[in-house]
Amino acid sequence: MRVLLLCDRYPNSYRDGLLLRILHLLKHLVKDHRFDLLCQHGGVADGEPPKLFDRIWTAPVLPTREGQGWRGLFTGWDARDLYQRNPEIVRLLQEEIDPAGYDVVWDAGARMLMHLPDRWSGVPVVAELVDDMVLTIGRAARKTPWSLERLRLMKYETVHRRYERDCLQRAAVCSVVSDEDAASFRSVSRVPVRVARNGVDTDFFAPGTEPEIPGRLVFEGSMSFGPNLLAATFLVEHVMPLVWARRPDASIVLVGRDPPPRLLAMANERVRVTGSVDDVRPFVRQAQIFMCPLLDGAGIKNKLLQAFAMGKAVIATPVSVGGLGAEDGTHLLVRDGASALAEAALGLLDDAALRTRLGEAARALVHGTLTWPIQAAAFEAVLTEAAGRAVRR
Repeated sequence: MRVLLLCDRYPNSYRDGLLLRILHLLKHLVKDHRFDLLCQHGGVADGEPPKLFDRIWTAPVLPTREGQGWRGLFTGWDARDLYQRNPEIVRLLQEEIDPAGYDVVWDAGARMLMHLPDRWSGVPVVAELVDDMVLTIGRAARKTPWSLERLRLMKYETVHRRYERDCLQRAAVCSVVSDEDAASFRSVSRVPVRVARNGVDTDFFAPGTEPEIPGRLVFEGSMSFGPNLLAATFLVEHVMPLVWARRPDASIVLVGRDPPPRLLAMANERVRVTGSVDDVRPFVRQAQIFMCPLLDGAGIKNKLLQAFAMGKAVIATPVSVGGLGAEDGTHLLVRDGASALAEAALGLLDDAALRTRLGEAARALVHGTLTWPIQAAAFEAVLTEAAGRAVRR
């Protein structure tokens, strides 16, 4: 197949969940298919992409739209304008890039298909949502107290619902990473949806030789992402005090870029906030338990896949484990609420045999079902299905 990848940013980072997914899928798919790239990018097209794509077109990154505060609740309800359209990308698709050269368009993130002019109507599109935003935003709205922020979330849940129902009709097939996300999407849209899960590089994320630090817990994720920041704050303010009441020697490390001042202010001798690090693996390997206390969000969590691949014992909330196929008590411990999470952590800190058993079972799980070669094959099937729906003029 010849595939045009559309993306709202340049795919050259493993710290961005969407870009990480794109790069790993491409490394396997380029063996049998050819790819071109059209994206927004403000710099030189360097790094890994030139090795993965035959041709690369870029357009200047649009300025971020300014927030409107409370006035934003009354504007911006048109789903067609949910994502900004870049005039240069529209021009390239209209004047320079020939649709006759492609079997399928891969819209990574499902944010770019509104750029496609009518001349592309004969080329089928795979809209890869990854996570279903109706599910993600809806969960966040329901957990937010009544406020301007909750009203804002409710508005965007409605707009995303309209986007999935109306705008994604352009897609031949949509793709998400979990059955839960697929079920949410089916409740909104009639477009066929398929599941192609995230994977993990089990050679890179592997058990290491670093000794575990007694009483050490770890949580990892970009702290500029709302659900991660909420989880980190919940962990420090509500879970750890219950742990410290019985294990004053316990400590927690919060690993991830862009921690806001509020989170940095929580650092002390028992709470470490690292900010950006070159390699998360040493921090995870040194911990006795990987904590994942997410309170909202959707999709498959790369942080859990990586912890599983490193053979770590994991405690997670129910919302954290969607799409993994992991079983409570076999691959990890699933608990809800600060008290239950703290009790599980205290018990697991005292039970080395259980930590080992959970870690070994979790690593076996990802090796069996959640490696990138397996998931690349699943996504290849999605692209092939879409290409089969082509209607050429």
